[in-house]
Amino acid sequence: MEAHGRHFLSACPQQELRRARLHHQIAGLVAAALRRAPCWEDVVVEAGLDDAHGVLRPDLRARHGSSGVVTWDDVSVAWPFAARLLAPVAAAPLRVVASEAQESAKSSKYSPSLPATATPREFTPLVWEAYGRVAPATDRWLREALRGPALAAVRTGLPRDVSVAIWRSHARGVADGYARCFGLEAPPVGGGATVEGVSPLLARIGE
Repeated sequence: MEAHGRHFLSACPQQELRRARLHHQIAGLVAAALRRAPCWEDVVVEAGLDDAHGVLRPDLRARHGSSGVVTWDDVSVAWPFAARLLAPVAAAPLRVVASEAQESAKSSKYSPSLPATATPREFTPLVWEAYGRVAPATDRWLREALRGPALAAVRTGLPRDVSVAIWRSHARGVADGYARCFGLEAPPVGGGATVEGVSPLLARIGE
């Protein structure tokens, strides 16, 4: 923790690539889950919003087969260590304060740019907190999107897979952070080469 209580995993610029990798992995897991659901069709990753002229690109777009409703989703991991969140988190530690704030911010960003068409269009933020808790609207939408006995394994498997991805990402971050502090060299790769910026500790953490 730094002097203001923010954890180094959420602020260190050397962790940006790791956080981006985690984001893309979670988006891929959600897309895979929707593709396994018969009620969802045309699942596309990074589909731009028409009214945003390509500027806004949510992570996912899918069409509900029976209703025809097209839903855009944007994935994010909320960190409860930002200075503006410290007091609300301390006051209500059982609430997912960071995730709720992120859901609101994402909806404000993307919803106004949804295409105005006869077919209903919706935007749903998909937010997890850094320690794995699921944001309220995210939890409700995923339960509804993956409902039914045929999707029970998908419905229980997605939260587990996302949780594993988040904690493995934390383990990589901690291992790499300690390795940088101790000045450990990168592990050798075939032919005696090394991977720049990857520590021996980090290399031991499973994919």
